[in-house]
Amino acid sequence: MGGKSFTRYFRDLEFRRQVDQQFAFADAAAQAGMWITYAIHDPSRADHIAQEQDGLIVYVGQTKEFGKRVRKRMRNAGTAVNRPTDRIDGACYDIMTNGFAPRFTVRDRVTTAIDSLISETNTAKRLIALGYPLLNQWTEQKFAGLEIDRHSVPHTWLWAMTAADAIGSNIELIISEKVTGRQLSANLADFPPNTRLREIKALVSNAGRQARLVIR
Repeated sequence: MGGKSFTRYFRDLEFRRQVDQQFAFADAAAQAGMWITYAIHDPSRADHIAQEQDGLIVYVGQTKEFGKRVRKRMRNAGTAVNRPTDRIDGACYDIMTNGFAPRFTVRDRVTTAIDSLISETNTAKRLIALGYPLLNQWTEQKFAGLEIDRHSVPHTWLWAMTAADAIGSNIELIISEKVTGRQLSANLADFPPNTRLREIKALVSNAGRQARLVIR
Protein backbone atom coordinates (compact mmCIF):
# COMPACT_ATOMS: atom_id res chain seq x y z
CA MET A 1 0.00 0.00 0.00
CA GLY A 2 1.11 3.56 -0.62
CA GLY A 3 -0.08 7.07 -0.05
CA LYS A 4 1.07 9.86 2.17
CA SER A 5 -0.18 8.15 5.34
CA PHE A 6 2.63 5.63 4.91
CA THR A 7 5.46 8.17 4.67
CA ARG A 8 7.72 8.62 7.65
CA TYR A 9 6.27 12.05 8.36
CA PHE A 10 2.91 10.45 9.16
CA ARG A 11 4.21 7.24 10.75
CA ASP A 12 6.95 8.63 13.03
CA LEU A 13 5.54 11.18 15.48
CA GLU A 14 8.97 12.28 16.75
CA PHE A 15 10.25 12.84 13.23
CA ARG A 16 7.09 14.76 12.40
CA ARG A 17 7.60 16.92 15.49
CA GLN A 18 11.13 17.79 14.33
CA VAL A 19 10.00 18.64 10.81
CA ASP A 20 7.06 20.74 12.02
CA GLN A 21 9.44 22.59 14.33
CA GLN A 22 11.55 23.60 11.33
CA PHE A 23 8.46 24.68 9.37
CA ALA A 24 7.28 26.83 12.29
CA PHE A 25 10.74 28.36 12.67
CA ALA A 26 10.91 29.22 8.95
CA ASP A 27 7.45 30.79 8.93
CA ALA A 28 8.31 32.92 11.97
CA ALA A 29 11.67 34.01 10.54
CA ALA A 30 10.36 35.01 7.10
CA GLN A 31 9.86 38.73 6.49
CA ALA A 32 8.09 40.30 3.54
CA GLY A 33 10.53 41.93 1.14
CA MET A 34 13.59 40.46 2.86
CA TRP A 35 16.02 37.90 1.48
CA ILE A 36 17.39 35.37 3.95
CA THR A 37 20.75 33.64 3.88
CA TYR A 38 20.33 30.36 5.72
CA ALA A 39 22.39 27.37 6.81
CA ILE A 40 21.37 23.73 6.86
CA HIS A 41 22.70 21.74 9.81
CA ASP A 42 23.19 18.01 10.28
CA PRO A 43 21.95 17.44 13.86
CA SER A 44 23.34 13.89 13.82
CA ARG A 45 26.87 15.35 13.77
CA ALA A 46 28.15 17.52 16.60
CA ASP A 47 29.61 20.87 15.58
CA HIS A 48 33.24 20.59 16.66
CA ILE A 49 34.12 23.94 15.06
CA ALA A 50 31.90 26.59 16.64
CA GLN A 51 29.69 24.33 18.76
CA GLU A 52 26.51 25.33 16.93
CA GLN A 53 23.70 23.70 18.90
CA ASP A 54 21.78 22.69 15.76
CA GLY A 55 24.63 20.49 14.54
CA LEU A 56 27.32 20.68 11.88
CA ILE A 57 26.65 23.17 9.07
CA VAL A 58 26.66 21.39 5.70
CA TYR A 59 25.10 23.92 3.32
CA VAL A 60 24.38 27.62 2.80
CA GLY A 61 21.51 28.95 0.70
CA GLN A 62 19.50 32.10 0.07
CA THR A 63 15.85 32.79 -0.64
CA LYS A 64 13.16 35.45 -0.58
CA GLU A 65 10.56 32.89 0.53
CA PHE A 66 12.11 31.12 3.51
CA GLY A 67 8.99 29.18 4.53
CA LYS A 68 8.54 27.75 1.04
CA ARG A 69 12.25 27.00 0.67
CA VAL A 70 12.45 24.99 3.89
CA ARG A 71 9.42 22.93 2.83
CA LYS A 72 10.93 22.34 -0.60
CA ARG A 73 14.25 21.27 0.90
CA MET A 74 12.50 18.82 3.21
CA ARG A 75 10.35 17.44 0.38
CA ASN A 76 13.32 17.02 -1.98
CA ALA A 77 15.36 15.35 0.75
CA GLY A 78 12.60 12.87 1.46
CA THR A 79 12.64 11.63 -2.13
CA ALA A 80 16.39 11.80 -2.79
CA VAL A 81 16.92 8.03 -2.61
CA ASN A 82 19.25 7.88 -5.61
CA ARG A 83 20.89 11.28 -5.32
CA PRO A 84 24.61 11.41 -4.43
CA THR A 85 25.37 12.22 -0.81
CA ASP A 86 27.84 14.92 -1.84
CA ARG A 87 24.80 17.00 -2.86
CA ILE A 88 22.57 18.60 -0.27
CA ASP A 89 19.38 16.65 -1.10
CA GLY A 90 21.15 13.32 -0.80
CA ALA A 91 22.91 14.41 2.38
CA CYS A 92 19.60 15.50 3.91
CA TYR A 93 18.07 12.15 2.92
CA ASP A 94 20.81 10.45 4.94
CA ILE A 95 20.16 12.76 7.89
CA MET A 96 16.52 11.69 7.80
CA THR A 97 17.53 8.03 7.52
CA ASN A 98 19.49 8.50 10.75
CA GLY A 99 16.29 9.61 12.47
CA PHE A 100 16.73 13.37 12.37
CA ALA A 101 15.22 16.28 10.48
CA PRO A 102 17.72 18.72 8.94
CA ARG A 103 17.79 21.98 10.87
CA PHE A 104 17.88 25.51 9.53
CA THR A 105 19.32 28.74 10.92
CA VAL A 106 19.22 32.31 9.61
CA ARG A 107 22.67 33.81 9.00
CA ASP A 108 21.79 37.12 7.34
CA ARG A 109 18.97 39.29 5.96
CA VAL A 110 19.23 41.74 3.05
CA THR A 111 16.78 43.67 0.89
CA THR A 112 17.85 42.94 -2.70
CA ALA A 113 18.44 39.87 -4.85
CA ILE A 114 22.03 40.75 -5.70
CA ASP A 115 22.90 41.43 -2.07
CA SER A 116 21.44 38.03 -1.24
CA LEU A 117 23.74 36.30 -3.72
CA ILE A 118 26.68 38.19 -2.22
CA SER A 119 25.62 37.29 1.31
CA GLU A 120 25.20 33.60 0.47
CA THR A 121 28.59 33.40 -1.22
CA ASN A 122 30.52 35.29 1.43
CA THR A 123 28.82 33.38 4.25
CA ALA A 124 29.87 30.13 2.56
CA LYS A 125 33.43 31.39 2.16
CA ARG A 126 33.67 32.33 5.84
CA LEU A 127 32.31 28.98 6.99
CA ILE A 128 34.65 27.07 4.69
CA ALA A 129 37.55 29.08 6.11
CA LEU A 130 36.51 27.85 9.56
CA GLY A 131 36.52 24.25 8.36
CA TYR A 132 32.84 23.49 7.69
CA PRO A 133 32.32 20.76 5.02
CA LEU A 134 29.83 22.64 2.86
CA LEU A 135 28.11 20.91 -0.05
CA ASN A 136 27.50 24.08 -2.09
CA GLN A 137 28.12 23.48 -5.79
CA TRP A 138 28.79 26.93 -7.28
CA THR A 139 32.53 27.29 -7.78
CA GLU A 140 32.76 30.59 -5.91
CA GLN A 141 31.09 28.94 -2.91
CA LYS A 142 33.41 25.95 -2.72
CA PHE A 143 36.50 27.72 -1.41
CA ALA A 144 37.46 30.39 1.08
CA GLY A 145 39.50 33.46 0.25
CA LEU A 146 38.61 36.77 -1.38
CA GLU A 147 34.98 37.71 -0.86
CA ILE A 148 32.80 39.03 -3.66
CA ASP A 149 30.89 42.30 -3.99
CA ARG A 150 28.17 43.53 -6.35
CA HIS A 151 30.67 44.20 -9.12
CA SER A 152 32.30 40.77 -8.96
CA VAL A 153 29.12 38.68 -8.85
CA PRO A 154 29.27 36.27 -11.83
CA HIS A 155 26.79 37.53 -14.41
CA THR A 156 25.76 33.95 -15.14
CA TRP A 157 23.98 34.00 -11.78
CA LEU A 158 22.04 37.14 -12.60
CA TRP A 159 20.13 35.88 -15.63
CA ALA A 160 17.91 33.82 -13.30
CA MET A 161 16.66 37.02 -11.65
CA THR A 162 13.20 38.36 -12.28
CA ALA A 163 12.68 41.76 -13.86
CA ALA A 164 11.43 43.08 -10.51
CA ASP A 165 14.47 41.78 -8.65
CA ALA A 166 16.81 43.27 -11.25
CA ILE A 167 15.16 46.67 -10.85
CA GLY A 168 15.47 46.40 -7.08
CA SER A 169 19.13 45.42 -7.44
CA ASN A 170 19.84 48.35 -9.79
CA ILE A 171 20.78 46.09 -12.69
CA GLU A 172 20.27 47.23 -16.28
CA LEU A 173 19.73 45.07 -19.33
CA ILE A 174 21.45 46.58 -22.35
CA ILE A 175 20.31 45.61 -25.84
CA SER A 176 22.73 45.94 -28.76
CA GLU A 177 22.06 45.92 -32.49
CA LYS A 178 24.48 43.48 -34.09
CA VAL A 179 24.81 45.42 -37.34
CA THR A 180 24.86 49.04 -36.22
CA GLY A 181 26.20 48.53 -32.71
CA ARG A 182 23.49 50.85 -31.39
CA GLN A 183 22.71 50.24 -27.72
CA LEU A 184 19.72 50.96 -25.55
CA SER A 185 18.64 50.15 -22.02
CA ALA A 186 15.58 47.92 -21.80
CA ASN A 187 12.79 49.23 -19.60
CA LEU A 188 12.42 46.22 -17.31
CA ALA A 189 9.28 47.76 -15.80
CA ASP A 190 7.53 47.04 -19.12
CA PHE A 191 7.75 43.29 -18.43
CA PRO A 192 5.65 41.28 -15.97
CA PRO A 193 7.52 41.43 -12.62
CA ASN A 194 8.22 37.68 -12.51
CA THR A 195 9.71 37.52 -16.02
CA ARG A 196 13.20 36.04 -15.81
CA LEU A 197 16.03 38.02 -17.36
CA ARG A 198 17.04 34.90 -19.30
CA GLU A 199 13.59 34.92 -20.92
CA ILE A 200 14.08 38.51 -22.02
CA LYS A 201 17.55 37.62 -23.28
CA ALA A 202 16.03 34.82 -25.40
CA LEU A 203 13.49 37.23 -26.91
CA VAL A 204 16.25 39.69 -27.72
CA SER A 205 18.40 36.96 -29.28
CA ASN A 206 15.49 35.71 -31.39
CA ALA A 207 15.12 39.25 -32.73
CA GLY A 208 18.74 39.21 -33.90
CA ARG A 209 20.09 41.38 -31.10
CA GLN A 210 22.41 40.88 -28.14
CA ALA A 211 21.76 41.44 -24.46
CA ARG A 212 24.12 42.06 -21.57
CA LEU A 213 23.77 43.11 -17.96
CA VAL A 214 25.26 46.17 -16.28
CA ILE A 215 25.41 46.44 -12.51
CA ARG A 216 25.06 50.05 -11.40
